[in-house]
Amino acid sequence: MYRREFLEKGAKGIIGAFAFPTILSFTGKHSSNEIIDKIELYRYDVNIPRYFSFGTWLNRQHVYMKISSGEHYGWSEITGGINKPGLDLKEWSSFLQQYRGKTIKQILTQLQGCHVKKSPLSWGKQEFIEIALLDLMGRIENKPALEILNLKGRKPVPGLYCILDKDMENVKKNAEQSVKQNLSAFMKIKMYGDLDLDKKVLKTVREVIGDDTFVLSDVNEGYKEWKDVDELASILKELHSCGLNAVEDPAKMSREEWIELQKKVGKLDLIPDVPMRPSWEALKKDLSGMGRIYNIHPACMGSISIAAKLGLKVKSMGAKLMVGDASTTGPSCTAWQQIAIGTGAAWVEAIEKFDDSDGYLKCIKDKATYRDENGLFAYRPKSGFGLELDEERLRTVCSQYLIIGI
Repeated sequence: MYRREFLEKGAKGIIGAFAFPTILSFTGKHSSNEIIDKIELYRYDVNIPRYFSFGTWLNRQHVYMKISSGEHYGWSEITGGINKPGLDLKEWSSFLQQYRGKTIKQILTQLQGCHVKKSPLSWGKQEFIEIALLDLMGRIENKPALEILNLKGRKPVPGLYCILDKDMENVKKNAEQSVKQNLSAFMKIKMYGDLDLDKKVLKTVREVIGDDTFVLSDVNEGYKEWKDVDELASILKELHSCGLNAVEDPAKMSREEWIELQKKVGKLDLIPDVPMRPSWEALKKDLSGMGRIYNIHPACMGSISIAAKLGLKVKSMGAKLMVGDASTTGPSCTAWQQIAIGTGAAWVEAIEKFDDSDGYLKCIKDKATYRDENGLFAYRPKSGFGLELDEERLRTVCSQYLIIGI
């Protein structure tokens, strides 16, 4: 019997009156005219290979940002580079120069404009800036970010351990790590659009964790050789027979194909991810029937505040919600964990990793999310997103530090 207790529970009292907001809807009356006077950037490197159906990340360069207005500040994070060990923060950060000396409201207005016309800023960079501003505003207003966003959920949520490897020995070791870290109730494995390989990964994981874990896979649209939905359904049903409970983005499909496929795969849950991007476009779509679980993918939403409302839309449809990950390592983990808690998500994948995040974890002085006695990600309200870091130590674990000041 797979663990579905979290999936079967609703989120009563979370949704309330549903609306389609702009990011300006959370502007605080005391903070909107505060001026950004300093931006600090930290480059945090991860040199652990990660494997996907579309290619391999040999290394990646994360950028942590602290944006300040007087004594108040906000944190955020983005993957600044993938397989770019020579990335230089001074060159990379040129897009941030325009925000020096501007008020919070002016910057939010600029970000809002990105949603109605083509923008040179990627969805990830728009989201990166907004998260830091929301954190900053919460600290100025002395309010938790969830309160500013009017998210009512407060119950702890499970963390989702993700395995991104196709070497079976490494897959086995990762599965064993999930058990050691009390993160084996739910597990995500990368699949590669190769049925034999995907079955091998799945069976290796099941040998370690047994039958009680809810296992989902992400194929990143990797299944490409199928002539019709029936053929694709046959592939997925074979994976289901090997112990797969849910599958994220198995292939590139139209809305009609998603709906047809979900009807044909029985108890296997489909998880739309790409159709949810960006958040403001997904809010306009009829998403019903495409799956039973929907993924909000950090760094692909373009706006954390609109992503939160998108999550409430998913819940209002009677579907389950997951908050995914973008291989996040640092400050954005706690922010997305809070969004998961606030929206009543079934689980959150954006968690600090005990390999990728090793250096960062040593720098945490305090944060609003924590692991409770059941191993769930729980919440204690703090201003903004509530992260406090030992910045002197952070500079020692980062490969580059840069100040952008007025």
